[in-house]
Amino acid sequence: MDDYAGRVLADRYRLPLPPSDEYELTETRAFDTYSGQEVLVRQVPLPEVVEAEVLDAEGLPAGFTARERTAGRPGARPGAGGGPRRPADPVVRRAVEAAQAAASIPDHPRLDQVFDVFAEGGSLWIVSESVAARPLAALLAEKPLTPYRAAEVASDVLMALRVLHAHGWVHRNITARTVMVCDDGRVMLTGLAVGAAEEALCGYDPVPVEDNDPPGNGVSAPPNPAGPPAAGAVDPEAARRAAIEARAAGALPPPGGEQ
Repeated sequence: MDDYAGRVLADRYRLPLPPSDEYELTETRAFDTYSGQEVLVRQVPLPEVVEAEVLDAEGLPAGFTARERTAGRPGARPGAGGGPRRPADPVVRRAVEAAQAAASIPDHPRLDQVFDVFAEGGSLWIVSESVAARPLAALLAEKPLTPYRAAEVASDVLMALRVLHAHGWVHRNITARTVMVCDDGRVMLTGLAVGAAEEALCGYDPVPVEDNDPPGNGVSAPPNPAGPPAAGAVDPEAARRAAIEARAAGALPPPGGEQ
């Protein structure tokens, strides 16, 4: 606990003493005074409000959803006045909600677990589990990986991506710094929540669209990769291959042909 004598975030997470006010697109360990556990805190600085922002035809910044168009005061311009963003600002809410949605993916040994997301002090903070690991970039700076070890790392990353794709997510933030190599040898993929928040701050909607969601909720919703078919569902690709094989065997006529 003596190592964490610096700034306290959200009345809960105590940062190390040096220097608590110079974090910029970085991460640091912190002490969770509620659980008594060490956690990892990542910071995403929020863009400052400017005097004039690019407005759409309805007078709101491009990228806002229909719900957010009615959230502000009548006649108020979201960019007017300048200064830091407030947690209640629509753009901040979008970023927090996107990061929270990314954090809701079920726990998996190849993905880091996100505990908390909040906005404070002109930044968005993402609190995740602290694991004994080093970024792949640090290992590569020391020496190249052997072909066998590189294949192991790639296999673990692919497993993590399969989990994300099964839940409709596209990562878009895979770097040698978001791939973590644990002391026990396993590899974890991090950075999904940070990437989702940054995309939301840029005006995009990174959250996968649910089947029952109305269209047009996001500005530029990413493709929703298909997960494994549900029980009893027909796999279109398997059906296509079966039809090709049946035609080759003469059991089916060619497309457009007659029996």
